[in-house]
Amino acid sequence: MSLPFSDEIKNIGDEMGVSMYQRFTLNEASLFLHCTKQIVTGLVEQHKIHYIQITEKQVEFFGYHLLQYLLAQTSDYSPKNRDSKQTETNNPQSSSSDIGRIIRAKELQDITGLSRTTIWRLENKDQFPRRVSLGANSVGWRLSDVKAWLEE
Repeated sequence: MSLPFSDEIKNIGDEMGVSMYQRFTLNEASLFLHCTKQIVTGLVEQHKIHYIQITEKQVEFFGYHLLQYLLAQTSDYSPKNRDSKQTETNNPQSSSSDIGRIIRAKELQDITGLSRTTIWRLENKDQFPRRVSLGANSVGWRLSDVKAWLEE
């Protein structure tokens, strides 16, 4: 029997202390993803995040559902296409799939041409988009904020 998640998701969950089959309510999922309940509800309605239908109006999420969504937003990971690279995630100019997309430090450096230290210094001077926390030891940047900064 195959698992509904990859080894990559399991390893990330282990590093973050998240059980793959831990159940999250809508409130807990919004806290985990650092967004409002309305945004999570919108993701469910748009089928952009997997969930469990508990009652007609109540949904819950397994830990691996949240991690898969989070990883898809922060990298080129795709549960359906794990082994191949998606070309549009490597193109900072792609538009429709970038809404709400979070990028990690390596991709940020590739897009801006700046070092991690320079990015940190600019952030501290409020001259660069702020990083967002993705977990205990993970950060990322909103691609839309970085694009807007580049256009300035």
